Amino acid sequence: MTQGGAGATADRQKYLEAAYRVFQRFALEDQRAYYQSAVTRFRKAAEQVNRYRALFALVTGIASALAGLLVAGYLTPGSFANNGECAALSAPNAMIQEEPDPVEEVQGIAPLLDARERPYYCRTLESAIVILTILAIVAPAISAAFTTLADLYQWDRLVSTFESALENLEVADAQSPLPQMTEIEYKASLRAYAEGALAVMRDETAQWGQIAQPPQQLEKFLEEERLKAERSGGSADGLVPNRRSPTPPAPDS
Repeated sequence: MTQGGAGATADRQKYLEAAYRVFQRFALEDQRAYYQSAVTRFRKAAEQVNRYRALFALVTGIASALAGLLVAGYLTPGSFANNGECAALSAPNAMIQEEPDPVEEVQGIAPLLDARERPYYCRTLESAIVILTILAIVAPAISAAFTTLADLYQWDRLVSTFESALENLEVADAQSPLPQMTEIEYKASLRAYAEGALAVMRDETAQWGQIAQPPQQLEKFLEEERLKAERSGGSADGLVPNRRSPTPPAPDS
């Protein structure tokens, strides 16, 4: 090989190495950093929403159970906690007030009877049950709102999408060229590496749901490039896509 041919080969090798470093830094590494940031951000949002959903579901269960326990223990006839002392507060006919006896009203006996029939803690229990009932109604609505929010933004799905994209980028990065490769192998490996990385980005961007196909294996690319080199007579120019081999000059007549 002449000195000029060796210099041209060295220049092409340096050009390919420079192209690899530029693509590695400003394409693959930048995209990887974006995917990692997106995974962290979306996972944090999903965890917060799931935490609130679980919290309000827990509040719903506790409020419902506690309200039922108080009603069964204190506000039903023959209840186990107070022998039904507060049952009149929960009876359906408790809303209907009987006409007081005129004699008892005059003598002031009726208020004393009402006070004796209504223990001091019954109203407190009644208020607590009302609050627990409100919680048991409102908490599921709030939990459903967070569920709707999670379904709207689909953070869990996006986390899975970008994690899959990161895995496919690692597969593409594994096909990056090595300095000790020959020019043909280096160019084939660089092409496989770049096309694999771009395929991952294209699938993720176009579909917004990662169904990224794994990039083709390096051996297949090397075989294709060797065939191209053989068809072009071993010239490295035949490895460049869409570049035709130079037409030999016509012999002088």
